Amino acid sequence: MCCYGEDNKTPIKPSRQRRRSCTDCLCFAIFGIFVSGMIVITALTVLDQGFARLQFGYDSHGNICGNVNRPRTKNQNENLNLTDKKFVFFFDYLKPKTSKKVCVQSCPTETIKNEAEYKKYSLKTNTSLCLYSLSLGEYNPNMCPPFPIYKSDILLNRCVPDLTLVIGNSTMTFLKNNSFINLDELKISSLELYKKLPDIGYLSLAALLFTIILVILLRYIAKLMVVLVLILSSLGSIGCSVLLWIKYSDLRKNNDQTIHTMPILEIEMKNQTAYLIYSIAMTIFTLILLLIIIAMRKRIGLVLRLFAEAQKAITDMPLLLGMPIITFIFLILFLFYWIITAIMIYSFGEYEETNIEFYGQKWSKKSFSNFIWWYHIVGLVWVSEFILGSQSMVIAGSVSKWYFTRPKSALRAPICTAIKRLFFYHLGSIALGSFLIVLVRIPRYILMYLQDKIKKSKSTTAEYCSKGCICCLWCLEKFIKFINYNAYTIIAIEGKSFCTSAQKAFMIVVENSLRIATINTVGDFMLFLSKLAVTALTLFLGIYWFKIPIDDPLKNIHQIKIFLLPLAVVSIISFLIAHCFFTVYEMVIDAIMVCFCEDCRANDGSPERPYYMSSSLKAFIDESSSTQIIGE
Repeated sequence: MCCYGEDNKTPIKPSRQRRRSCTDCLCFAIFGIFVSGMIVITALTVLDQGFARLQFGYDSHGNICGNVNRPRTKNQNENLNLTDKKFVFFFDYLKPKTSKKVCVQSCPTETIKNEAEYKKYSLKTNTSLCLYSLSLGEYNPNMCPPFPIYKSDILLNRCVPDLTLVIGNSTMTFLKNNSFINLDELKISSLELYKKLPDIGYLSLAALLFTIILVILLRYIAKLMVVLVLILSSLGSIGCSVLLWIKYSDLRKNNDQTIHTMPILEIEMKNQTAYLIYSIAMTIFTLILLLIIIAMRKRIGLVLRLFAEAQKAITDMPLLLGMPIITFIFLILFLFYWIITAIMIYSFGEYEETNIEFYGQKWSKKSFSNFIWWYHIVGLVWVSEFILGSQSMVIAGSVSKWYFTRPKSALRAPICTAIKRLFFYHLGSIALGSFLIVLVRIPRYILMYLQDKIKKSKSTTAEYCSKGCICCLWCLEKFIKFINYNAYTIIAIEGKSFCTSAQKAFMIVVENSLRIATINTVGDFMLFLSKLAVTALTLFLGIYWFKIPIDDPLKNIHQIKIFLLPLAVVSIISFLIAHCFFTVYEMVIDAIMVCFCEDCRANDGSPERPYYMSSSLKAFIDESSSTQIIGE
């Protein structure tokens, strides 16, 4: 429906002066209608007092605590006044979704162990913890919570039992005495985390500095890192194969009959058989890896040159490194909205025996809530992928403008130009690309949801088929994401529709499969090592910053544990900072690769059709035994 556009096989000379028009307008219109539907759903839940239920809580019949409630069932004729009962109390705190719950005047201030203590507590505090039909102090096992009723704290107008009372004395003793899960040390570590928040901020800035330095150095140490990656991966795979065969030989000699469960597939078999399968699989993987390395050895030079080009692009457009921050802000805002609406949808029509008219048909509010719940889940995936796709389009547009600008001194506001083109011309293409991911991910989520039910059916065939389908859908989703980004780069270059651009992007991937495989294996692994390097450097700096005694770890083990939580937070933050920067670096490399292929396809280096590429990439073409990139 949205795939339209002319199929033009004539080589196109990229030009930053190319006139553009809106692409995939129908898809953007459908996306706009869908988002409007999400807003309408939010409005319906708010009008149904969904926000009030979220804020104040509600009982098992949907009555809002602290409010005067209208009749919600056929048997209820009068308004229920709960203005003096402002807190939600759960009969079974371990199962809040299915538990009976009532609105109470106050949460239990002490632990109640039997009926006599309950009657005394109820009369003393003038509080009933049972259903509303029972009088003060009256107890009925079918209409009241079971004993013991724990002392509770208030959290968002909900009564939450005291953790130290709930988990029991024996569990508390275990937690205090266990060397790995020491509750006292955890409390001290949490306090230390609070005290060290300013220091964590300084270490985050240090991680940012390390990342920037490594981004700059990557241009000069890329060759060394590539050699190390190839050597380590080859030796590592060969070593793993040898160790697995040795392990299999030992098991065979000892005639080991122990049953082993294979991970992920969860298939039970003998240890000998399992390790034989592992050994054969690892050997095949090693042979394939060595063959790929031999085939890619002549293409390593392109990876190194692309790293250098990416460094130049980021140097000329440093604000590209800030794109993940903007994307993160938009995702957080959308997820906040989505979660709030999802909570309100959860109680929409749950307890009300009424109908709602929609498109001329009457639905029960319960059935309608199931529909809007699935609608909301689809919206989560589609809008999230739309936001991420917009980031990809901006980066691809900026890089393509930078690549096809000659001379580079004439470059003017490439990021602003890419954002303008996105909003004025290509939002429909992003909507279509993100919807393709929805078509694959939602069925995968459904199959994952059904996994437990399939396991209970004890049908081995159905279980293996569902796992195979989930795996295939996951691979298909990764492939679509990869094609999408390359398609966005073609759209940024030529301004054509998504389907036409995706077709060209697919041809680029097929005809340059070895080059792209080299970039996406060696290059991505180099960037992953760079992320780990930033994390490790920040972690070591944190150890000395916090003055942690590591000279004798066994002697100072308890003092070291106190700083585990602050160090864990520092490690996570530093890895995320590095991930944001190097993800942009990776996307820039991929975009330059597509631009390079398109440049070679559209031009031949003659005075009439000169290349746009840099002298470094021209030298690679001159050194290469074949200059055919696409369609030559």
